[in-house]
Amino acid sequence: MIYLSNSMILVITQAGHLPGETECWKELIAAGADAILLRKPGWTEDDYAHLLEEADPVVYPQLLIAQHYQLQQRYGLRGVHFSESLRNSTLPQQLEALRNEECLLSTGIHYGNTPTGMQTVWDLLLLSPVFDSISKPGYKGLADQGFHRNNEPWAAGNSPSRLIALGGIHQHNAALAKQMGFDGIALLGAVWQKAGNAVEHFIEIKKAWNGIAHT
Repeated sequence: MIYLSNSMILVITQAGHLPGETECWKELIAAGADAILLRKPGWTEDDYAHLLEEADPVVYPQLLIAQHYQLQQRYGLRGVHFSESLRNSTLPQQLEALRNEECLLSTGIHYGNTPTGMQTVWDLLLLSPVFDSISKPGYKGLADQGFHRNNEPWAAGNSPSRLIALGGIHQHNAALAKQMGFDGIALLGAVWQKAGNAVEHFIEIKKAWNGIAHT
């Protein structure tokens, strides 16, 4: 497995086009984001490539890209995020080849539907929904079920992968995600609801995750 810090914050990009987005990536990374997941459902490989060409290459080592691992190799990105369908259609040899290139492997999982052995293959496991989703109204979270990773046989112990909380994370519940045993948090709706204040919102959530009291 690739070395990862014990605590990480991942920011997932807004789904659509956002003016000045690539500069915002730089600002988020400077503010302490460990990685940015470039995920634009419905975009083609060329669409992603055009956006990457707009970005300062200094951000490439902090970017994960959804699906298009060819672009990870072309631009030297940090890793690739696999959807369930791509995960199921990718041969183990292909994953191993990416790993040998020090590509970080990420995928999403859902509570109650987690295949065994996931934590030995993937560097990042994004578990959702942890709290009620901000970007997907009606998408209810699992927090009210008293979830803690140590109660889950597949997640307990010293897993080499990092279990990342996804879904409804904001400054008022980030600390609870840490109490639930997550290694990190993935942010989407709370950061981009008001894109002009994305960095400000990120910093507030980061403070909560790190246990810094609000004043």
